Order: sequence, then structure tokens, then C-alpha cells
Amino acid sequence: MASRGLLDTSVFIASETGRPLAVDRLPEESAVSVVTLAELHAGVLAARDTSTRARRMATLEMLGGVQTLAVDDEVAKIWARLRVELAEAGRRINVNDLWIAATAVRHGVPVVTHDDDFAALEGLIGVLVVRV
Repeated sequence: MASRGLLDTSVFIASETGRPLAVDRLPEESAVSVVTLAELHAGVLAARDTSTRARRMATLEMLGGVQTLAVDDEVAKIWARLRVELAEAGRRINVNDLWIAATAVRHGVPVVTHDDDFAALEGLIGVLVVRV
């Protein structure tokens, strides 16, 4: 288990939908990217019924005590470098996931995820991924 980590949106969605998480691999200290916060807000707004909206709102409220890390100039530079490295390697990743990864690299912590969306980043300088 990492002592610190940046939680990807997929960790919250897995928890919300009852998918099993390897909780022993969750970091002791967690933060989220502002991108994760935005994705969770979008999930609330896109809910088509009140029960889904309530469930998603409860998930969003779980972030109340979690530090939110912003995108700054350094994150933008890292994002650009990672994007070019991915293109040169012939790999692709969702743009939001790339922002989350760049934020993690900026703060020297692994991305903690519940899906394989960050697999394309494996082997790139500074990127660490922990799957839970």
C-alpha cells in the first residue's frame, strides 16, 4: 500500500456501485484531482432519476474531507510531455485521465485506480499506477 495517492474517479464509482475494491491497497493519505471532482459533479447532473442522483450525490459528498489538487502550470507542462510521449509510443488515453496522471506526477504520488484506463501510461517517466 502506498502511503499517499491520487484517487481516480473509478475508485469512487466502484464504491458507489458496490464493485469490490482492494481496500488494503488504498493509500493512507488520499487526494483527488479537480478533474475527478468535475467528473463526479457531472455524474450528479447527468443522473436520470432521483435514486441515481441521490447515490451519486452521496459519492460526491465523500470528497468532503479529501484534499483537491488543482491544475497549475507545472501540471500543464507534465500533461504536455506525457501526451507527446504517448503519441510517440503510439498509445492513447482519455484526456481527463491524462490530466489526473499529470497531477499525480506533479505531486509525486501514484494514481490509484479501479480500472485499466491508465495502462497506456505504464513505463512513462514519473507515472506510477496502483490498481485497487
